[in-house]
Amino acid sequence: MRFLCLCLFLFTGIPFALTQKVIDGEVPRDKIVYACPPCGCPHDGKYFESMGQCPSCNMVLYPTILDLERPASPIKRPKVGMFIFNGADIMDVTGPASVFEHAGWQMVTFAQNDAPILIGRQLEIKPDFTFDNLPELDILVFPGGAMAENSPGDPTVVQFIQDRLSATEVMFSVCSGAFFLAEAGVLDGQRATTFASMIPMLKSNYPAAQVVNDVKYTDNGQVVTSGGLSSGIDAAFQVVAKYYGIGRAQDIANRMEYPWKREKDYARSQLADNFMLDIRQVVRLFSKDYFYSQGDHNQWEMRYAVTDKYTLAKILDIISKEIIKKTNWVTQNNGDHFITGIVDHPDLGKGEVKIALIRDDHKGPIAIITAQRVNPLLH
Repeated sequence: MRFLCLCLFLFTGIPFALTQKVIDGEVPRDKIVYACPPCGCPHDGKYFESMGQCPSCNMVLYPTILDLERPASPIKRPKVGMFIFNGADIMDVTGPASVFEHAGWQMVTFAQNDAPILIGRQLEIKPDFTFDNLPELDILVFPGGAMAENSPGDPTVVQFIQDRLSATEVMFSVCSGAFFLAEAGVLDGQRATTFASMIPMLKSNYPAAQVVNDVKYTDNGQVVTSGGLSSGIDAAFQVVAKYYGIGRAQDIANRMEYPWKREKDYARSQLADNFMLDIRQVVRLFSKDYFYSQGDHNQWEMRYAVTDKYTLAKILDIISKEIIKKTNWVTQNNGDHFITGIVDHPDLGKGEVKIALIRDDHKGPIAIITAQRVNPLLH
């Protein structure tokens, strides 16, 4: 029995001593009692005898003395609508949805029509509403994926966004969902970002938007945009903070065991591997095993075990002849086993890239690509 108790404690993290009992009848007004922070769960408005976690939602119960309570102010529970379409990226949809659910917000899905929608490749969702019958909501979320990249200017989508703009408190795009907002003119004059590789396209196609490449998300007040995929989770916490404050948003992130990264904490588009994205594709033609990749904003290194069908000299010769075709590449040094050059990246500036082919005692022939920012970023 002691072993069973210990296992239950380890798996749940909640000792039996903290099991909560709802107070039946009149609640004492001059003693400490405990309550669940209002979140929409079945135990809202109930009081417990001891500290611990709510048995419904697992939120930590807060202590209170009823005689000392200030009049409760109503807590706004924003209503969120998630636009879904076939091929919407699954993380763009479910990441922010999970954040809003843990915040206790009301959430619905909507689509152009009421047919079942396949997000990702396997998850089918029946939309709650269509463009025609969606009620007014506080927040509208536009994820990225197929339609956002192939036909963001769909007239019905553009008209819907424009019609809803004045009555919506927050227009929130995730990843390439920014193109929906851009097509509707919502990003004009606004700071905006999107999936790292699509930032140049957003910038060139929508010059009225202030497209930035050094943030995880942007918050303009009514308009919030995020980078790709998991960036939507971080931006969703920012949206929660707009209503509940940073403290409560951070508590929700902690409860989800998620390291919330703020706007300036991380930008995929600024990592030094961006200097070598085209080059690595050429090197990978000869790869048998991609076994190392590590770096930061200023430097990056990748390693590949390569084929022994060609000599290292021949592999390097083929690679060299190919990369000199790059319009933003200038060769610095071409040795027997390596080549170095300067890549002029449109967003990051200049970076020095080196491709070396050597023999490793354990891996055999390997290719090493390194990139170094010429003007390092200071953090």
